[in-house]
Amino acid sequence: MRIVVWQSAFLGDLVLAGNLVVNLLINFPNSELILVARPFAVELFKGLDRLKVIPLKKNLKGTWKVIKQLAGCQIAFGVQRGLRTSLSLFLAKIPTRVGFKNAELSLLYTHKAPHYWGIHEVERNQQLLKVLNLKVYTDRLFLPINWKTLERIEKKFNLRGEFVAVAPSANFEPKRWNEKYFAKLIELLMKEGFKVTLIGAKGRDQEVAQRVLSFLKEPKGVKNLVGKTTVEELVHLIYLARLVVANDSAPVHIAEAVGTPVITVYCATSPYYGFFPRRGVYLQPKGLKCHPCKPNPKECKFSSMECTQTVKPEEVYEKALYLLNKGLQKHSAIFLS
Repeated sequence: MRIVVWQSAFLGDLVLAGNLVVNLLINFPNSELILVARPFAVELFKGLDRLKVIPLKKNLKGTWKVIKQLAGCQIAFGVQRGLRTSLSLFLAKIPTRVGFKNAELSLLYTHKAPHYWGIHEVERNQQLLKVLNLKVYTDRLFLPINWKTLERIEKKFNLRGEFVAVAPSANFEPKRWNEKYFAKLIELLMKEGFKVTLIGAKGRDQEVAQRVLSFLKEPKGVKNLVGKTTVEELVHLIYLARLVVANDSAPVHIAEAVGTPVITVYCATSPYYGFFPRRGVYLQPKGLKCHPCKPNPKECKFSSMECTQTVKPEEVYEKALYLLNKGLQKHSAIFLS
């Protein structure tokens, strides 16, 4: 049997969909499991032999190419709720198509699962299993860790001793905590004797990181690896970290998947949308009438960006000290030889 999961959203969404993937691998031990996702999925799940990743280019030609590759699949799970997902799985003529009731063109699904806010995304995705009476074997997130890759990046980036990984960027500006506050937090951590490493992707993340560094009194004391790692290296870097501090963004979910404690600083968004860390803590704005905004706010409705300045660096620092000194310990990850 051939089974396909379609989740071509952002990196964090794909990490969260990993739980659905693992549960399907257990439910169907003798089947071929296909994942349609953005190209970075190839690196993200590298080493999971039973999972075939089909990279999707988000244009008409790329979508049609993927549709043709899905010929012969018997079951499809549309994790993403967009029109492209619903229509593509229908055009692929897959007989059993499972999606969410509130997905665009949901009438094209043969089985529909409820979509709730107020629960974790992992639990939300598991509703897709339940409509087919499939078992939920685990609630964990998983990403493969390779010992050789760990040794390689420790040497490549000269990672000596323990460090705190800080990810100051996010996909949309209203989800980014104040850059001066990130700088203040970093200074507090360094004053306490902790090493700090900045992490993130190329492009916008690099610009954000440079602004954070510009607010530091001693920026040379911070290792800036933003834009310098592959997705695979980023996952392993987060595994090596003692703690991760991030906005409502992908590093939060990567940290949970590899067992690293994490602090999430919410701005426009909220734990209510289901993207909160289950191993770690989070802080969110209080007393704002406009909060929470929406799951992916691209701009502030009031142009004030007040939510990005409500949580103070001293609050985050206090939580960081707790986790670093007497808080959560790493749980086991999936190790590959």
